[in-house]
Amino acid sequence: MRKEPTGYAVIEFNHSGIPDNELKPEEFTPRQEAVLRALQKDRQAQIRRGCPVAVIDMAIGDRIESFNMKNVAPSEFQKNQLGRAVYEAVHRFMQDPENAKKFEEWKKQRQRDGSTPKK
Repeated sequence: MRKEPTGYAVIEFNHSGIPDNELKPEEFTPRQEAVLRALQKDRQAQIRRGCPVAVIDMAIGDRIESFNMKNVAPSEFQKNQLGRAVYEAVHRFMQDPENAKKFEEWKKQRQRDGSTPKK
């Protein structure tokens, strides 16, 4: 029997491009403060210092709250890896003729609606 995930996960985003002494914590909303108080003290301290994190509800996979996202600074390697993953996913998607057809229909619909400029 498969056990469903419960609880929450705190995902820390890369901020290695920003020295710790240059992290700028944001001002937290009352909701963020409530979520923050529910976390462990050491994690609270990191977030209050400016560390960018998202708190995820593991049962449903939704974001509960995020903090300091302006401090996210991915490395060049991470940017390249993300670009490669997106490119490969789009390439696989477009290999299916049905997906390619739906994409072309979507583009035409957006042009008719005026949501994309005509080329």
